[in-house]
Amino acid sequence: MTQQALEYDAKLGPLVTSLHISRTVVKKVLSRADFWLFFFVHCCLHVLYLQGWFRSKRFQMNSGDMKTITSVTTFFEVFYTGQCYSRYMRMWSLLRASFSLAYRFAFLTRLFIRPSGKPYDRIACRWLVVSLLLSIREAKDKQQIGYNDLKKLYVHGLLKEDEIGFLQNLVAQQRMLVMLHASACVARAGMDKGKAPPTMHGQLTQILSAFRAQQQEMQDLLGFPIPFEYIHLLSLMITVNLIVWAYGMAQTESIFGPLFFFFAALIFMGMMDLASQLADPFGEDDADFPLPAWLTVFLHDMAALLDYSYEGASDGFKRDVDAESKSRTRLRFDLRHVEYMLGSPDHSGNH
Repeated sequence: MTQQALEYDAKLGPLVTSLHISRTVVKKVLSRADFWLFFFVHCCLHVLYLQGWFRSKRFQMNSGDMKTITSVTTFFEVFYTGQCYSRYMRMWSLLRASFSLAYRFAFLTRLFIRPSGKPYDRIACRWLVVSLLLSIREAKDKQQIGYNDLKKLYVHGLLKEDEIGFLQNLVAQQRMLVMLHASACVARAGMDKGKAPPTMHGQLTQILSAFRAQQQEMQDLLGFPIPFEYIHLLSLMITVNLIVWAYGMAQTESIFGPLFFFFAALIFMGMMDLASQLADPFGEDDADFPLPAWLTVFLHDMAALLDYSYEGASDGFKRDVDAESKSRTRLRFDLRHVEYMLGSPDHSGNH
């Protein structure tokens, strides 16, 4: 079962939060051999220094040189982390916007097509949902959708058998365009059947076009990662920086030298690992998007919007209108009553 993303609780404070190790980059860094190799080298150099080795001035590390390489490496690593975090937030925004556009499409098709008495709205929304699921699946697996992937949707009733053979012959971008076009055609037929206003055709087309643009940008971001040359140079700078630290921090009489090196190396390597996870949030890392949970909520919301029924609609809301005419809904409340409705523990809400 996929793990749910951890939530940050500001009430715990920095001490308790920092002591949480599981499902963090700290645990991942501590499990890497190169981290312990750097730490082992540092400890060996520190022991040799305490025993009288390389105490001559010509073997002493200049603190100014250490600051220079540390400052440059820090700048590049912070820049890299910022870029990866920007990609992370942009992909989150694109995915949430896609959900919102799908809700809007379902809302309008249900509103204007359902009066026709035919399930055109459900068919149109099915095509839209399937296109989103396949797009996310490709983003997660980093490969083209195959027959087995389409078969899974067929098993769950989201695709028809004849549709599988048609879709598997299309590449990702073609499939998205064709499926959204099919959704638009079905919606147009339903609009005509339900005698919807002509302007609704344009609105639905704009929604589908915006949906396609969001998904296309998301795929483009995943298809154009941070250049390897930049990551290689940054990795080289971090490696050199840790070697310099391992030697420079070893030249001290203090027993706290290894401790400071341990945490400094942990932070530097941890930031690199975190940035790499943020660069591609469609995976299985702890910092990645909880896609199964998000898609479960999305599908439940779409089903609720398309499946709900309201008794008042059967008679044109006549009973509701009569009840509202006899007793109008009161919407003006003072602060005390609003706080009571919001569940404030300090107000009883007694009239």
